[in-house]
Amino acid sequence: MDAHKTKLASLFSGDEVRYVIPVYQRNYNWSNKQCRQLFHDVCSIIGNDKEHFFGSVVLFGNHHDVWSIIDGQQRLTTVSLMWLAMSKLISEHKKDANEYLAQNIRNKYCFCSVDDGTLLPRIEHVEKDRKAYVALIEGNDERFIQDSNITRNFYLFHDWIEHSEYSLSDFDNALKRLMMVKIDLDDEDNPQLIFESLNSTGLALSDGDKIRNFILMNLKVKEQKEYYKNYWRDIEQYSNYTGDSKNALNAVTLFVRDYITAKMTHIPSMNSVYDKFKEYANGKETKSLLADMKTYSRYLYEIEMAKTMHPAIDRVFQRLAFLEMTVTHPFEFNLMHDFNNGLLNEKEVIKTLELIENFIFRRLICEVPTNALNKIFATLYSSAKKIVEKQGIDFYDAVVYILLSRSDSSRFPDDTEFKEALAVKNIYKMRPKNKIYIFYRFNAGSNVEGDTSVINKMQKKDTEGNAVLSVEHIMPQTLTKDWVEALGGEKKATEIQERWEHTIANLTLTGYNSLYSNNTFQQKLSLKDENGLGVGFKDSPLHINEYIKTQTEWGETQLKERLRLLQDEAANVIWPMPQQTYFPTEKQFEELSLDDENSDFTYSDFIDGTVDGNRIPLKAHTPWKQVFIEILKMLNADYHRELVQIANNKDQVMLQNEGSKLSTSTLLFDNIYATLNTSTSKKMELLKSIITELGIDNDKVEFHVNKQQTEIQVDE
Repeated sequence: MDAHKTKLASLFSGDEVRYVIPVYQRNYNWSNKQCRQLFHDVCSIIGNDKEHFFGSVVLFGNHHDVWSIIDGQQRLTTVSLMWLAMSKLISEHKKDANEYLAQNIRNKYCFCSVDDGTLLPRIEHVEKDRKAYVALIEGNDERFIQDSNITRNFYLFHDWIEHSEYSLSDFDNALKRLMMVKIDLDDEDNPQLIFESLNSTGLALSDGDKIRNFILMNLKVKEQKEYYKNYWRDIEQYSNYTGDSKNALNAVTLFVRDYITAKMTHIPSMNSVYDKFKEYANGKETKSLLADMKTYSRYLYEIEMAKTMHPAIDRVFQRLAFLEMTVTHPFEFNLMHDFNNGLLNEKEVIKTLELIENFIFRRLICEVPTNALNKIFATLYSSAKKIVEKQGIDFYDAVVYILLSRSDSSRFPDDTEFKEALAVKNIYKMRPKNKIYIFYRFNAGSNVEGDTSVINKMQKKDTEGNAVLSVEHIMPQTLTKDWVEALGGEKKATEIQERWEHTIANLTLTGYNSLYSNNTFQQKLSLKDENGLGVGFKDSPLHINEYIKTQTEWGETQLKERLRLLQDEAANVIWPMPQQTYFPTEKQFEELSLDDENSDFTYSDFIDGTVDGNRIPLKAHTPWKQVFIEILKMLNADYHRELVQIANNKDQVMLQNEGSKLSTSTLLFDNIYATLNTSTSKKMELLKSIITELGIDNDKVEFHVNKQQTEIQVDE
């Protein structure tokens, strides 16, 4: 096996060099999104002398000048489609090119000649791909296979290159600076084992690795060393704030995802962090970008480790860390950035963080789905700042208004919902960190600082490996005869235990769990250790045991009363509902997007919306059917080939063509139809399916709506 860096164009040197894609390889399937990224990458090196790394290709020599592509067929095919598009533009006289360039593209990159003078495609594809590729090379438009990914992407490059500001010579020079790692296998190598090794998750670059390479690779060696030492090394260390080597590989990826979200107000999917970062970094000076990333990675470390050097802020961050909701990072980044730049004072930061803490905890207890939180915290900071700038109110009041104005899966649970959920929540079975948080907060009560030793003691192990302070069931999990009798007999005891066993009313903290065991309540009250020291509830110094120590028995009456006390303390003291002070004079509309699975378009009235930041050119109250059609028209400008391909695909029902349309189908444009005599929610489901098929992020389609009590329109 021989591996070395080479120019992609050099892979096509030699009159008889030809590449064969083995039958076991997947079909060509690059999407519009991937092609668009390659096109942008190529354009980015036009007008300079930079190179662009384009991955690797693994080749196995079958015989003289004929190579099997073990890995890399998608990349080689895609670049060849760019050359084919350039060739067709020349033949159509749509782009100027000198005679040498025209001949070189056709003869060097498209065809190869064998001994008898026969011209063959440089790349021999599998089955349907082969026919589509050959048709493109032959140049007969009537024989083009329109439902092929190869044909579709050829047209994409044809259109993009034709309407670009650059010449074909510019593109040719840029393509010659695409660099690859070429790996040649010999007879002693096992191609399948090599392929599996290169594509295994163990060797795959994380997006964090790709981002590092993207930032540093094109710098001069001296700058690479300087920037790595002064910026990137710190970014890696701060990102991996736990210091756990197992997390180090993806720590930077997770940080960059939060960083991009904080900057762009859209949270990228985990498999698109690298692409979104390149989009964000485009045009930014490298040193300034790295310095900013280092600053924000430091915020991440300070937030998660509660080390901001401000004790009162650190106490809130310590509590938030136990709630394990890292989705709040983008909002917290911007909050700390404003604080460090003097735009917010310490009291404002603490109030806002405590508000977020209450919001998160109430939702946790009420078991509100968490997937809406991504959208909430991606936009919360920027939305609040806009209100502050427009209305001149405090930042905290703006955040309160935004959180209280949300509904459905984005709601801030009110006192009634919170208390009812707290009454039945299985606290004992919650995640360990969440459980530590709950008992620390209940034990602290109205004390802002609280007894933080509770946190340490619930994590610290004694000499026998047990927690120094642990959760105690006042009514034990296994009822003795004495307990059954005290609870009113077998039937009543079973009912009480099923209802109350793992709820907060029956749980507390003790450092003597093994001594308490299944003892009666009276024994637990006055328990003493082997030295005669009182360790029962009566002698407990913990705030959480104040009510328990005053009781003489334990049953349903006491459980109900303790629950009431804890509910009131929780809702009124520890996690209070914020008071809204800002009420806009103009009605504010609800935000919905295709990204949120819980976005409910039922009984919604369209106000306005955007597709990838572009406004949908329709008036408020336009029927959703017309909104759907308009969005598809907007998408058609960039995704015409894909929409045609979807409509022509008989194996799907998203879109139809002239031949497959139904009697109830609606014409969208250009002989493309859709079934739209459905509910608003069904239309949105269909739109989401199409968006997903096109490879577009669902959060790129957003709406402002009014919610009504009944359906306000019927889409005929």
